[in-house]
Amino acid sequence: MPEHSADISMSQSAPDTGLKRAVSPSNLNTDSAGAKPEQKRPKTQQGRPHRPRRLRKADADETVLDAIELLLRETWLNGRSATDCPGIPAAFGWSSGDQDAEAAYSRSPPIPAKLAGASEAECTFDVYVHEMTERGVSIAARETPEQLRELVSQGQRPWFFVVPFTLKGEQARIRSVRHEWGYTQSDLLEVTGKSPLRIEAPCAYFGRCSGCQLQHVGYNHQLEFKRQVVERAFAHANPLFGKLPVLSVSQSPLPYGYRTKLTPHFDLRKNTPIDNVPIGFNIAGQRRVLDIEDCMIGTDVVRRGFAQARKDAHAKMASYKRGATLLVRETNVPGEGVGTSVADTPAAELVKEYTLDPKSWVTDTVGDLKFRYPASSFFQNNASILPAFTGYVREELHKWSGQLAANDGSDGVLKTLIDAYCGSGLFGIACHQDFEKVLGIEISNESISCAGDNAKMNGATNTDFLLGDAARLFEKVDSDPSSTAVIIDPPRKGSNPDFLDQLIAYGPRVIVYIACGVPAQARDINHMYSRGAISVDGHTATVDSKPTAVYRIAAIQPFDLFPQTYHVENIVTLVRED
Repeated sequence: MPEHSADISMSQSAPDTGLKRAVSPSNLNTDSAGAKPEQKRPKTQQGRPHRPRRLRKADADETVLDAIELLLRETWLNGRSATDCPGIPAAFGWSSGDQDAEAAYSRSPPIPAKLAGASEAECTFDVYVHEMTERGVSIAARETPEQLRELVSQGQRPWFFVVPFTLKGEQARIRSVRHEWGYTQSDLLEVTGKSPLRIEAPCAYFGRCSGCQLQHVGYNHQLEFKRQVVERAFAHANPLFGKLPVLSVSQSPLPYGYRTKLTPHFDLRKNTPIDNVPIGFNIAGQRRVLDIEDCMIGTDVVRRGFAQARKDAHAKMASYKRGATLLVRETNVPGEGVGTSVADTPAAELVKEYTLDPKSWVTDTVGDLKFRYPASSFFQNNASILPAFTGYVREELHKWSGQLAANDGSDGVLKTLIDAYCGSGLFGIACHQDFEKVLGIEISNESISCAGDNAKMNGATNTDFLLGDAARLFEKVDSDPSSTAVIIDPPRKGSNPDFLDQLIAYGPRVIVYIACGVPAQARDINHMYSRGAISVDGHTATVDSKPTAVYRIAAIQPFDLFPQTYHVENIVTLVRED
C-alpha cells in the first residue's frame, strides 16, 4: 500500500464493524458545543417564505449513507477505550429501529443551506474531512477527529456534509447548498489545511467540472483508492467476502489523453445571448453547463474533434430550440494509399480520425483485431488499455483450462466459450482462438449484426452470435458444462437473479464476470452465495437443495479504464469445485 494511502482512501472494511447500513439519525439537532441552534423560517431574497423541500431517504445517495455509517462504526471502534459499551452500537444518534427518531433527525438539518433560502454568510462553514466515498466525494463535519470520536463514543452523531474535490484529513471552507436525508450537499470554497497527498491538478477546469473527481491525487494513489473501492464493495455485500484478496489495480497506459469518446452538451436558457452559450459538461453539483474549450482526458484526435464540434454548434446555434448533446468519437480509417476499406487494411496500418456524426460507423482496434459499430452505440472508451483488459480475460481462461486438465493429461478442459451480454463481440472474438466454439448472445439486434460482421472481419470462424435475452441463454446451449466457460459482461446495474439461477443450474466449469458496476457485481456474486453456489474458505450458505455447482472466487482483478475519475472496472474469476 502506498505511503499515506490511508489518508485519502475509504476506510478499510472489517468483518467486526458490521457493514449493513443501520437505520439513520436521531433528533439530536445540536451544534458541536451541544447547544440547539435557533430554527428560523427561511425566506427568499424577496422576503417571501421559502417552501422547504421534503427530504426522503429514497432520494439520498446510498453510497453516502453507507460511507457515513461505516465511518461512525470505525470511529467508535477506534475510540472504544473511552466507552464501557461491550459491543458496537446498532445505530448512532437514536435507538436501533426507531424510524421516527431517524426521520426527525434526518429531516431537520441543524444548519442553513443556500437552496433553503439562507444567505451566503449563513451557509459558510469550516469543516474537517473524515472520509472519501467510492464516488470520489468526501464526508466532512464541523467536528475535529477528536471531537467526532468523543461524540460517537457516546452513541451520537454530528451533522455531515458531502464535499467534492477534498481528501481525507484535510480542512476546508465550504458552502452548504442542498439538504439531503441526514447530510448536506456542499460546494468547496477553499482548502484551508492540505493533505500531503494533494497535487496540483493540471486541468484548468478541475474543481468546477463534474467530469473528473481525482485529478488532485497522484495516479498511484488513485489506483490504491480504486482497489479499496472494490474491496469495500465486496465486504459490504458479504462480510465473508472481506477476507478475499483484491489484486492491485491494472493501470491505464495513459492517465490522460485516453478517452476515445466525449459527449459535450449545451442548454438554451432564457436571456442567454445566442453567441455566448456555454458548451461543455455540467458544473459539479449543479445542472448548469460549464463552458469547456478543451478536455485533457480525450485523445489528441478527440480533442481536435471537440474543438470542431464546439465551432460547428456555435455556428448554427440559432437553429437549436432546447440545446443538444454533441458526439465526438475517435475512429480508425485506411490511410491515404493504404487500402480501400477497413476490412482490407491491417489494424496497424489504420490511421486515427474523428467523427461528429452519431449515424456514422466507427472502427476500434485492439491489438491486431478490428471492431466496427455505430458511433452512437456502446464500446469501451479507453483503447490504450483494451489489449491488456481483453488479454487478461483470455489468459485467465487459458490458465484454468490447462490447470484443470493437468490431472488427465489433455490439452485443455475448456472447449466452448459462452459470451453473455456480448455486445459487438469484443471478448468472444478476442478469446476465440483458444476454443472450439464461441457462442455469444445479446438482446440488441444491431449489436448481434455488428458482432457477426466483426467475427468475419477478424477470421473468427468458430463463433456464432445469437439474438436473445441473456436470461434465457441456456435454452440454446447444448455443450457439456464441464468443458464450458462463460463470460458475463452486464450493464452497470448488473445481472438479474433469473439469469444467475440459470447459470448456477447449468454449472459451467469457469465463469469470468466483468463489471463496470462493482457494487452490482458484488451483489450478484452474493446472490450466488445465497443459493449455496459460492464457497469462501470452505464456508457455503445453508440451502434446502444442493446446487448443481459450487464455485470458489479464484481472483479479483480491477482495471483502471477511467483515470482521474472514481470509476473502476473489475474482473472476477469463478472456478467450479469438483
